[in-house]
Amino acid sequence: MTIHKNNKIKTRKIYAKIVQAAADTTRPLLAQIVITKRCNLSCSYCFEYDKVSKPVPLEILKSRMDELKRLRTVFVTLNGGEPLLHPQIAELVQYISTLGMIPMINSNGWLLTPKIIHELNDAGLYGMQISCDSMVDNTNTRKSMKRLQPKLLLLQEHANFKVRINGVLGSTPPEEVIAVAKVVLDLNFDFQCSLVRDENGSALPLNKAMQEAYLTIRSMRGRLPALLHDKFQLPLIRGEEVKWKCRSGARYFHIDTEGIVHLCQPRTGTPGKRLVDYTTADIKHHFNQEKTCSKRCPHAYAHIGSRLDTLRSQKSA
Repeated sequence: MTIHKNNKIKTRKIYAKIVQAAADTTRPLLAQIVITKRCNLSCSYCFEYDKVSKPVPLEILKSRMDELKRLRTVFVTLNGGEPLLHPQIAELVQYISTLGMIPMINSNGWLLTPKIIHELNDAGLYGMQISCDSMVDNTNTRKSMKRLQPKLLLLQEHANFKVRINGVLGSTPPEEVIAVAKVVLDLNFDFQCSLVRDENGSALPLNKAMQEAYLTIRSMRGRLPALLHDKFQLPLIRGEEVKWKCRSGARYFHIDTEGIVHLCQPRTGTPGKRLVDYTTADIKHHFNQEKTCSKRCPHAYAHIGSRLDTLRSQKSA
């Protein structure tokens, strides 16, 4: 993928924002916010969608972006459902950018067209993560490379923003995930491999064939930028626990369609506080709170959001 000059300038500014945030433990690094629960797919392992919900109105979403700005959030990721189903997504991306935050999108990519890509370019989108689990459709997922590749070619031609593809290891035969990774890297996009979770949000251990496939993918050159590494997954695939300090609720948190803050997507209900009422005191509390669920946590955003504070202490819950 060709990264345009303006994107390189933007990247330098982003690193400056991250450095500033590193010095201030009360500043959120990343917030994910659901803008619609509706999705055009129904993958068997996904619990985060429906077929009937209306998009959250734009003015309500803008007010929530104002709250994230109040908290001095660095990155804002728009989630679904399928966020491209929101009819005013480009306007929302532009509003986030205007507030000085960095907009990103998680998508299945099916709805991408040259028109939408250019609208997102003009709105100031920084990055898009797209899910692709297999080479062909199966009973678990239709997020296959067979369907997605034409959309990736459109992105290669038109997108000014960064593109990363995410595959779920465990939802399809392992050789297919390897093949997906090869296609993605040949297109000069980043590839990330996620792990299937159980109903409690914990990573499921992988069998020997899946583990070997995962290690093969990890060995591929140019798979992920160093800042986004996924080394935390190595003990998880073997059924072991990972030792780290989760800062969810502080550096990273998830906001649902009702504007309620949760530690992350798999762990809803805590803190269960409205974003409009969320304060620096809440951030301090969750920054220092140990999370018992962290030992088998596969949630990449939580791990990435916590990396600024690896050497900082964390008190008991």
